[in-house]
Amino acid sequence: MSERIVAAAIQYGGTISLSPPARHHTIIQTMDTEMGIDGSMATPERQGFITDAGRFVNRVEAFYLAYCSGQIIGDAKGPRLYSEDLW
Repeated sequence: MSERIVAAAIQYGGTISLSPPARHHTIIQTMDTEMGIDGSMATPERQGFITDAGRFVNRVEAFYLAYCSGQIIGDAKGPRLYSEDLW
């Protein structure tokens, strides 16, 4: 069985993630309102996903993992994964 994507995440001094179906904008909002972290620091380069192995992966690697494990819904073409492609 291949590694699967389990949640959207942002890497900023550690990995910040919320349970699905949370999207990156939800995490950024939480950073701003509940964590006292400037959400504008969550640049696209810092956005990615958590795998079931506990790894943070960027959007490109996440797309290929999700594609290979049959997680993609709809007609996402890649090469970057968005939470809308999963839930």
